[in-house]
Amino acid sequence: MANPTETALGTSAAAALSGTTDSGTGTAFCTIGQAEYYTSDFRKEAINNRILGCVNRLRVVKDGDATFGVWSGVFMDGSTAQTYAGSSGNSLTAGSTNYIYLTASGALTVNTTGFPTGAAHVPLAAIVADASGEFDFSDITDFRARAMFSLAGNVATRKLVSQTLDFGDFTDNGDATGYIDFTTGTIPAASIVVGWKAVVATGFTGDTTAVIEVGKSGDSDAYSADATQSVLAAATVGSAAKEAMAFVAAATTPRVTVTGAADFGSISSGSMTVTLYYKQLD
Repeated sequence: MANPTETALGTSAAAALSGTTDSGTGTAFCTIGQAEYYTSDFRKEAINNRILGCVNRLRVVKDGDATFGVWSGVFMDGSTAQTYAGSSGNSLTAGSTNYIYLTASGALTVNTTGFPTGAAHVPLAAIVADASGEFDFSDITDFRARAMFSLAGNVATRKLVSQTLDFGDFTDNGDATGYIDFTTGTIPAASIVVGWKAVVATGFTGDTTAVIEVGKSGDSDAYSADATQSVLAAATVGSAAKEAMAFVAAATTPRVTVTGAADFGSISSGSMTVTLYYKQLD
């Protein structure tokens, strides 16, 4: 798909730049009526074209009164390069701040709730649309810088995020424990589990304790070096994997287990999102 054509600056706004300095390149805009004005223009454009070769990648632009386009580009999903072909004429939700991002697989996504807090993604921009769905250039906030840098030596780190885990979805083992298996995917074969994080939105209340472990069927704490993390109250908790890092030989479905003080049936509420972090080996 061809890259979008951005709407040009209006006549009066462009004229107001006469004789000023372009803060982006440090070169001068020509003065209206200047002889050989094109010399100034060509100098600035030559610099701009070199800069834009990189800067335009995955940039969100205004390509209509109420639509936006995204330039093509490449980003890294761990150690895998993903290519986005570019798009144009994308719509927005009127009267809202629209958050625009790419999923780890390269799917363009727009919502009005914010960038994902657990799922891997590339934040692109936020656009504030008015009641009619229209917006101006100044209503676009570029968020690509959030995804520009990663820690050296950590490029293969990935994360597997479960669905929201609600108390009512857990299976009661008939004792102090209850469990739920991820349904959104597995840890790939030949991976090393680094650890996990649980964001507890609603505490698992009803009993005096509620302790979380992350592991797999037959080994409930396989990925939990710290088996004392509590989800009794709203909080963010987590643990490294056992023995620093746990090797996964075959594709494995993670299991989350919550243990109460006496009987899991005493727990009457609770909701959290659990994220598992791992490295997939070559």
